[in-house]
Amino acid sequence: MSVQRVPVLVVGGAYTGLTTALSLAARGVRPLLVERRPGAATLPKAWGLNTRSQELLHTLPGVRQRLEQALGEVRWPRMSHGDSLADPDRRFLDPAQGQPDPQPLSPVPPLAWISQAQVEGILRACAEDAGAELRHGTEAVSLTQDGDKATVTLREARSGRHYTVEADYVVAADGNTSPVREMLGVPVRGSGVIGHMYIITFEADLTRYVEKGAVEVIGMPGSGSSFILDGSERHTLWVDYFPERGESPADFTEERCLERVRRAIGDPSVDVTFVNARSFPINHKMADRFRAGRVFLAGDSAHACPPNGGQGGNLAIQDAYDLSWRLALVLGGQAGPGLLDTYETERRPVIRITLDRELALAKVSEGRVPASYNPADPDAPVPTPREFLGFRYHSAAMCTEPGDDGSLQEDPWHPTGRPGGRAPHVELTDGSRTLSTLDLFGAAFVLLAGAEAADWAAAAERAAERLGVGLVAHRIGDRLTDRDGVWGVRYGVAPTGAVLVRPDGVIAWRGRASAADPEGELTAALTAVLDR
Repeated sequence: MSVQRVPVLVVGGAYTGLTTALSLAARGVRPLLVERRPGAATLPKAWGLNTRSQELLHTLPGVRQRLEQALGEVRWPRMSHGDSLADPDRRFLDPAQGQPDPQPLSPVPPLAWISQAQVEGILRACAEDAGAELRHGTEAVSLTQDGDKATVTLREARSGRHYTVEADYVVAADGNTSPVREMLGVPVRGSGVIGHMYIITFEADLTRYVEKGAVEVIGMPGSGSSFILDGSERHTLWVDYFPERGESPADFTEERCLERVRRAIGDPSVDVTFVNARSFPINHKMADRFRAGRVFLAGDSAHACPPNGGQGGNLAIQDAYDLSWRLALVLGGQAGPGLLDTYETERRPVIRITLDRELALAKVSEGRVPASYNPADPDAPVPTPREFLGFRYHSAAMCTEPGDDGSLQEDPWHPTGRPGGRAPHVELTDGSRTLSTLDLFGAAFVLLAGAEAADWAAAAERAAERLGVGLVAHRIGDRLTDRDGVWGVRYGVAPTGAVLVRPDGVIAWRGRASAADPEGELTAALTAVLDR
């Protein structure tokens, strides 16, 4: 039998794998994705897409429209603690309390409260529409590498047939226990397994306690459990269990699950229907490296964090996007292989911040809350826009300015426009519609030039043609108008200046004003960023 050769083999078909496959296919690289499960997930797993994840997904074909159709009214989740859902003395902790309004930071909602199963369904449909090949019921059982390829043996679960695929690159998106990571021998470090949960999915009408469309995360430390409620008919109860005390998933019969749910609700008049239950280890760990030759770790295979803040799935989506645009440029001959090394260099420090903050939040969610706890405190362990919009990357894939302080975060309400940061949202008009600067990013590099920077725009076109790189130039103040007059302030440039934005919406280079040789400066910047 002939050996199939693919540019990228993606192992795993959840958030990480599906985002990778779709993003690659959208950029002209047709990947093969294999997933050991026989079909799509239908039950809730992770919940919620933060602003950054939504912004990235909206750049991929078909996702924005499907997400908007699936979403209802979007609200910040409300946290509380008490003895039960019906407890009249529940203590409420609003994560948005004391925070500035996040809505001006982005054209997308601050939070999209939607289940992972729903999002995966959208990503799967869009990936197939874009040309990605998806095979369910297939797992990777061995992997070897040589100079120009990785060779992976796959096994079909239904037939037991083994066959071989060769790939230029492999993306390990196979989850927390990652067989591919084990094949590579990449160690992981961190707190490890810090607890165990049993996740019970049930149906009940709880609208007398939770308003339709409202989002609540309710911790009940006295019973070792917590709810995730969104005002719909289907909900989840997360219950702690302790193997060191002799407890195991086998203890959670349907009858016991229903008993725990009824006790957590605290209202015997509510009818409850059991749907599903499964065990879930709570992890805090990170792989020692995200790359081993031609294989990359992304999502839970690279890192895992407690689920309390809902950021594990968001990190997975962001990993996948940040890796896939690099792979597409290298495979397309527009970038050198060194660009791939910057994936880990950039992602690891910002992921570490989230992992450690999620670990601290896990303690709060377990009920170990000091009386003085205030989510508005800047040191409170709650996810905020500063973390997922104010991040700053540092690597060879950007042109760091002299005097840069190397900070990993900045205030997204007061952006600086420095290379390494997310390109800020500015509302624009083109005469017939309103759009965001963010709507311009995703497919290629983008140069944003000031109203008096025609030289930068022309130079960008010549530099891109010389290097054979996809680049689109826009002048703010020409066809596109900044109606609030803030774009120069948010990006830190004069009307004669320009900024170069990468496909992931991160600023790669900045020219604050005009230059004697704009084409030379842009050519040098692109050459450095792309490892040419």
